[in-house]
Amino acid sequence: MENFIRQIRKSRNMSQQDLAEIIGIGVPQVSRIESGKTDISLSRLRQIAEALNCQISDLMTFDQFAGISISPDSNAVAVKMEGASEERMREDLPVFGTALGAPKVVEGESIEQTTLNSGEVIQYVKRPVILNGRADAYGLYVQGGSMAPVHLEGDMLLAETKRPARIGDDAVVYLRPKNEDDDGERARSVLVKRLVRRTASYVELEQFNPPVTFRIDATEILRIDRVMRLTDLIA
Repeated sequence: MENFIRQIRKSRNMSQQDLAEIIGIGVPQVSRIESGKTDISLSRLRQIAEALNCQISDLMTFDQFAGISISPDSNAVAVKMEGASEERMREDLPVFGTALGAPKVVEGESIEQTTLNSGEVIQYVKRPVILNGRADAYGLYVQGGSMAPVHLEGDMLLAETKRPARIGDDAVVYLRPKNEDDDGERARSVLVKRLVRRTASYVELEQFNPPVTFRIDATEILRIDRVMRLTDLIA
């Protein structure tokens, strides 16, 4: 199972021994987990995320998560079900077109922008069952490397408008178009970043590569959509 545990651990200046002691396993097992040679239970992922002070969704991409089978906890108990679910993943979740936009200069820093066209659906992908009936959810592909190693270029993210982004969430920040006649059916600039702080006058965001924390005036922002975590999709 591919993951970003090693990269995130090193960015925290933490050794394999440190991580092993915190989560209560041996160094060889940490090495196997980081190299993708063993499955990981959901409870173990939670332990690792807590030890590294990050979210479970930071440890792997949605595409990687969707393609694996997470092993159950060692003390898991089988529960008899009344019957198999008849719900199936419908291939009707829209993915909007994106492209790498011109950098936005904020306080002397060059911030990577994405051009997103919500009027252009480039494909429909399988909708997680938990999102059935959710017209507010959509997908988009990551452009550029400013959010690596958490989100790599080409990864697909799922975003929603139903739940507001909270501090610590990743978000799609829609910048207000200069043309106030914007009808919503054209490309506009967005920032795919982590939400650090939000006030009445500004929003503070973070990107990882290169690491920059910056502020955007609230008057420049049209809306903020929340990027969904893996735990949202398997709850």
